[in-house]
Amino acid sequence: MGSDSRPETRPARPRATPTGGRVIRLVLAALLAGCGLVREADRPPGRVTLLQFNDHYILEPVDQKRGGMARIATLVSRVRAESPATLLVFAGDTLSPSIMSTFLRGEHMIAAWNLLGLDVATFGNHEFDFGPAVLLARMRESRFAWLSANVLERGRGRPFGGARAEHWIERDGVTLGLFGLTMPETAGTSNPGPDVEFREPLAAGRDAVARLTAGRRPVLVAVTHQPMEADEALARALPGIQLVIGGHEHDPLERVVGSTLITKAGMDGVFVVRVDLQATTDGRVLARHHRFLPVTAELAEDPAMAALVAGYGQRLTETLDVPVGETREPLDARTRTVRTEESNIGNLVADVMRTRLRADIALMNGGGLRTNRVIPAGSLSRRDIRSLLPFLNVLVKLELTGASLLAALERSVSAYPQETGGFLQVSGLTLAFDPTRPAGERIVRLTVSGVPVDPERRYTVVTNNYLAQGGDGYEMLKAGRVLVGAQDGPDLAETLVDAIAQARVVAPQVEGRITSVR
Repeated sequence: MGSDSRPETRPARPRATPTGGRVIRLVLAALLAGCGLVREADRPPGRVTLLQFNDHYILEPVDQKRGGMARIATLVSRVRAESPATLLVFAGDTLSPSIMSTFLRGEHMIAAWNLLGLDVATFGNHEFDFGPAVLLARMRESRFAWLSANVLERGRGRPFGGARAEHWIERDGVTLGLFGLTMPETAGTSNPGPDVEFREPLAAGRDAVARLTAGRRPVLVAVTHQPMEADEALARALPGIQLVIGGHEHDPLERVVGSTLITKAGMDGVFVVRVDLQATTDGRVLARHHRFLPVTAELAEDPAMAALVAGYGQRLTETLDVPVGETREPLDARTRTVRTEESNIGNLVADVMRTRLRADIALMNGGGLRTNRVIPAGSLSRRDIRSLLPFLNVLVKLELTGASLLAALERSVSAYPQETGGFLQVSGLTLAFDPTRPAGERIVRLTVSGVPVDPERRYTVVTNNYLAQGGDGYEMLKAGRVLVGAQDGPDLAETLVDAIAQARVVAPQVEGRITSVR
């Protein structure tokens, strides 16, 4: 079997000859090959599938045609049957807000993700809405790994709640190196408390990549909950990242920056993003393909997940499915509408707020109006109202100068036409703005009760406690004199329920309170 095949005529000597060494190596190689233990370089490429979810707040479908955890479970089963090396990844925002989370604090969503077989998740800004103690309880219930490189326990320098700063997962011989990032604005927009620290994501991501690649060559995957611009900056700064599985935006989005693919699935499981990778054991990606899979009524409901959904739904039915009144007009609560323009539902909510606390003006952030649908004309139930206003907000009454009011409204239109949760729905005033002018100088006309605003005059303003404490960047509201504080103000959702019940019928219109001019 050696290179010298002539017969040996002398007695064999007990020493290894060069030819004998080669024989031994060849025999061992043959034996190892027969056992399937070949060199890493000789392995065929591995095939891995990632399924992405983000900003998913509800168990049930968005409507009859779209979404639903029971349909998603069927989709996931099909993908797993086709691609056994499948990884389920969640990019944040599930514990809140929703009508069910108001009562169950996200318990129902963790139960669903556990049943689905989620592998990893990162924190969204709304994971902290009920405080750190509730999030810790939900993490203890989770049968999947939480990832965070930048959300830390203050003073300890370790990821919050036992999350992992970095994480390796192997599928079909391919090692994936994952880390999570959450937008630092969460410290001010949610309720994490003083003992949770949000570090700068880009620096935290750089450190995580260094740890993930020390002595290894994984396929790098960032699981993030931050705006697309921040994801693009991450991809430019760390070009070795192959995938950014992102959240926070509520529309399906995709970008390619260099060799990095960034995807966002949208909101409430209307789509699931599928990414297929073909990669070598040393982390080289040979092929990558992605697509947005619609979750439609054509997908049968998985029986186990449907039973879970029905069980949680039954717990709320008696309380929520009680009619409180009706609307003669469809109520436009689509995310795009309430975050970029005047909406009839925004007018209704703001008018009710202003009437309830007898103020000159009402300001309601579009990000506080949820449900992302047009509520049809007809009966309105407590469920409809709680779906629209799922946060535990109360009304606050302030006294503001005209100058501070103007600053707040400039803030409202500063990002237009970009969708922002800080876009204000209003009552008691009208404004016109020019989006071609620089931010901070866009308002060209502002009147209160038909009279031009006086910068020196003091106005009474009702808003919600989130905005009153400076949420969405409204620091100028924190400077207002408090007339009715959060500890005394009525619940916002119940205020709307009571107003509709008293009126019996509502028919709000778009009236020209907010107009864009050029």
